Amino acid sequence: MVTKPLTAREDEAWRTFLHTSTRLLARLDDEMRAVHGEAIATFDVLSNLAEAPEKQLRMSDLADQTLFSRSRLTYTVQQLEARGLVERRPDELDGRGVIAALTPDGVARHRELARTHLAGVRRYFIGPVSPEALSALTASLGPMLTELQD
Repeated sequence: MVTKPLTAREDEAWRTFLHTSTRLLARLDDEMRAVHGEAIATFDVLSNLAEAPEKQLRMSDLADQTLFSRSRLTYTVQQLEARGLVERRPDELDGRGVIAALTPDGVARHRELARTHLAGVRRYFIGPVSPEALSALTASLGPMLTELQD
């Protein structure tokens, strides 16, 4: 497969996106670790569960919504379960599946982490750009996300 080279404008857009997204996630992760001793990916798991109906999801659905591979998600959920933040149980509707659910301690921990996360998102993602630029960014990234979803 022959692919034509990127134009200067295309290359600049790609590199700007790549460097910005990498640095943004690293900064948010650094802050989460510094303030709470938690990785941003752990917050991602807790957030997906907190936002789900009844604060629970099948592990397969959780894997589809997080930044993790399935094996890494299983390990992370086991660690959260050992800390009393998540509980796992068989899916009553499908015995092959496993449900991950937030515990009351998990809900409380999520709230603590969310304050730090939201402050960082506001400071580094929302704050530096205009509302019009955010709308344009959403419009630009939406089709890319659609293309990448299975």
